[in-house]
Amino acid sequence: MTPTEVRQHRQIGKMKMARFIIIDTNSGYIFGDTANLPAGQFTCSGGLNDADMAAACRAIDATNGEHGRSYEALNGVRELNGRSGYMVYLGSNAVATVIDGQDQEAIETVERHCALVGVVTWAA
Repeated sequence: MTPTEVRQHRQIGKMKMARFIIIDTNSGYIFGDTANLPAGQFTCSGGLNDADMAAACRAIDATNGEHGRSYEALNGVRELNGRSGYMVYLGSNAVATVIDGQDQEAIETVERHCALVGVVTWAA
């Protein structure tokens, strides 16, 4: 997604649901794509804010059996300082719904075609 497309999404964000794809900072694997979540499992304001990114991470973690975590948006990957976290990408129409998060081609496609919109750390 180009910077222009990100700005357009922010401008009309209230009118459409954001699609987030999260990549684990430890493994480098895609942990989830909100496009795979059942209707109603993930809701957001439609914006690209910290609360929406945390909600996406929480919903994806829940599908992987992780519950009760707290989430904090950071100002960049350097702030992780060894903590576990997720790189949060804004999904793009150029990227198919991610099925296999360990598929290197899928990971590279997300990194190439989706905008990195945040870094989120979690704690149990």
